[in-house]
Amino acid sequence: MSEYVRTPNGIPVMGFGLYALSPESALSAVTTALECGYRHFDTAQSYGNEEACGIAIERSGLSRSEIFVTTKVKPRNYLAGRMLGSVRASLDRLRSSCVDLLLIHYPSPWNEVPVEVYLEQLLQVQQAGLARLIGISNFTIAQTDRAVELLGKGNVATNQVEVHVFMQNRPIVDHCRRIGIPTTAYCALARGTVFGAPEAGLGPHATLLDIAHAHGATVGQIALAFLIHEGHVVLSTTTARGQISENLKARDISLTSADMERLRHLDLKKRIVEWPYFPVFDV
Repeated sequence: MSEYVRTPNGIPVMGFGLYALSPESALSAVTTALECGYRHFDTAQSYGNEEACGIAIERSGLSRSEIFVTTKVKPRNYLAGRMLGSVRASLDRLRSSCVDLLLIHYPSPWNEVPVEVYLEQLLQVQQAGLARLIGISNFTIAQTDRAVELLGKGNVATNQVEVHVFMQNRPIVDHCRRIGIPTTAYCALARGTVFGAPEAGLGPHATLLDIAHAHGATVGQIALAFLIHEGHVVLSTTTARGQISENLKARDISLTSADMERLRHLDLKKRIVEWPYFPVFDV
């Protein structure tokens, strides 16, 4: 197994996401992921499993300094005077004195809270020593540029957005790369749709399967390896021990330039996560 690669600002490239996991499932999955070698965990105030994540890490016996934890502030805590207290509560649940990365989960729905209000509070949380790194999630190009203005150049640790082989989100990804902001890919396995029905021998799943066979890998590993090669921090979620282990091994796969070109052509530009309160992504 290769070393745990990190971005220049210290975010481990492979992460384990806790979206949609019940506290019980999260406790079990994080425990298994730690045993398999994961050291980066991504949760959120709105997921309801911060405490389970914290308990699993505490029980692992590993030093907290070995683990990288991301959590996200939910919109009701964007209101003036609310964020600092909400982060302290998150840290209590996580059994930690400081979170490694704190994100704004998504821009305030319909701009109910001005961006200046919640990004100023995010910066205050960092200045209070409660978050080592701060960043954004689901921000468009214009919103990202505004975040840089408010938080300071070099202080936006990442923009976490939906990215997978079928939705490569090039406009925001390319913009973030140009201005030096790492992107974190959520829905990295397209909520399971990368596995598709390859036996049909048609469409993008056939390409994934062909490349997987060439590398002695699984389709999921190829989908994740593609994102790693594209320079993303990659989050994947599963509760199955075998797949947890398999996903982590994606970082050891070396795709060829021909593989990458074929995979880039699988971009369908179709989002999976569509909520009325999310911004419209750049096209």
